[in-house]
This record gives sequence, structure tokens and C-alpha cells, in this order.
Amino acid sequence: MRSIIGLGLAVVGASLVAVGVSSATAAGTDKIVYHAKLPGRNNEIMVVSAAGGAPTRLTRNKASDSNPTWSSDRKAIAFESNRRGKRRYEDSDVYVMNADGTRVRELTFSNGFDGDPAWSLDDRIAFESERTGNSEVWAIDANGANERQLTDSPAFDGDPAWSPNGEQVAFTSARDNGDREVYVMNADGTGVTRLTNTPGFDENPSWSPNGRRIAFESMRDGNLEIYVMNTDGSHQTRVTNHPSLDALPSWSQDSKRIVFVSDRVRKGQRRLFVANANGSGVRMLSRGAFDMSPDWAWG
Repeated sequence: MRSIIGLGLAVVGASLVAVGVSSATAAGTDKIVYHAKLPGRNNEIMVVSAAGGAPTRLTRNKASDSNPTWSSDRKAIAFESNRRGKRRYEDSDVYVMNADGTRVRELTFSNGFDGDPAWSLDDRIAFESERTGNSEVWAIDANGANERQLTDSPAFDGDPAWSPNGEQVAFTSARDNGDREVYVMNADGTGVTRLTNTPGFDENPSWSPNGRRIAFESMRDGNLEIYVMNTDGSHQTRVTNHPSLDALPSWSQDSKRIVFVSDRVRKGQRRLFVANANGSGVRMLSRGAFDMSPDWAWG
């Protein structure tokens, strides 16, 4: 599942965005969906314009709703929720709802954790599952058919991200040396190739819509930062350079910007920031106490 480790503290001169919860519809383009821990509540799914402004709350449930991802046509959102059963971690499954939060339906029904979904442009959903007793990458058609296991290793496999053409899946694995690294495989689970190899972990890959680069988070320099690389693993370049935590990248539709999570304003808090793909032009997008797992709509 998507995880963040490490803390940092710094104050930056970023543009502040008002974030009172809006009742406006979530339909439209250039939207970023994410989950937020609201005061006195569990995680809920939110959506905000990439230009800034008030976010729209999409879920209202006593359970935890998190790790959302847009459908290819931006009319639906897949997410993980533990609303079924006793609301434990292992009760989490993948759900789908309309982009305005209506018509929520369960997609997976396993006895172990299912979550962290990623939606392909040809309507397949990859996700992380612990149903076999170990974290593996699975896939299912968006209509609930053809559920299948893609990875099979004794170590952690998770954080799936589709290539724009749907032919490959980038993912995180600890299969080689216990360190989490970024890998890529064919859509059927064959042809696994390791892309990163550093002493600090590399994880949470995000494929650019133009198919040329993969963004990811890394601890290779002793602090959690955003990096980008070519899809063959070459030209690994640091994007953020800040003493705080920077993680969970997601690309804009034009492949020129990246939204990510950072605690650079206040230690222990997580907010969304947007930057150019070269790390310039950083601006704050959200102002919640714990905003996580952004996914920028493209397709």
C-alpha cells in the first residue's frame, strides 16, 4: 500500500489556497482527486481543481476511504475502503463510484486487504492485495470480471501504475534485497525488469501520460524526495530538494507538472503541492492537516 516514512520541518513562501469544502460538482477536467483525514473523522475522498480553490468532498462514511484513482474517461473513481465488515485494515476492498461520489459499488471481495488501485486507459484496474498472505499486484476489469494475479514473490509487491498504452505496469517490490525498488512488467505479469537500484528505498511510481518518464519517491540521499527517470530506468533525476518529506507523485495530463505530498509547511502535516517536472514553480494546492495520495486526471 502507499506509505510515507520520515518527517521534516520547514516554512516556505508558497501561494496559499483557501480550502473550505465546496458543494460544487466534481465533473470536469484537470482535477486532482485525493484522500484527506478530516477533523474527528476517518479518511474521505476529495477532489480539487489543479488551479486551486475549494475542494469537494465525495465520500461520507464512518469507514476509511483512501487512495483514489480516476477512470480513463474521468467519469468514475476507484478507491480503497474498509466499509465492509468490522472496518479493519484487512477488510479493505476496492470500490468504484461516479466522479460526483454517487453510486458506490464494491469491486473486489477478498478476505485480505485489497487497495491502492490504478486505472488503465483501457479500463483495467491494477491493485495491491494481501489475499494470498503476501502483498502482490493483481488486476481486474473495471466491470469486475477477469480478476487475476500479476506478481508472485515472497517479498512485498505493490504500488501499481499503468503505462499510458496499457502494455506495462510499474510497481514497487522488495524481492531482490529487501530494499523497495521500482520495477516494470508486462500487463500479464511477465518480463519483470528492475529500474532502480539504490541503498535507500525507491517506491510509488507514476507513469507520465506521454509515456516517456516515470516519477517516484526515493530515500537514496537520506531524505524522501521526488525523482523522475526514463521508462528504461536511465537518467534518474532529483526533482525536489527540500529538508522536508516529499512523496506520492502524480503527473498532469500534459506531462509537464507533478502533484505531490509534502510536510514542508508544518511538521507532521501532509498537504498537496504542484511543481513543474523540473522542480521549479512549487505552489501549495491544499491546506488540510493530512492530505494524501493525489491522482491527477488524464486520459
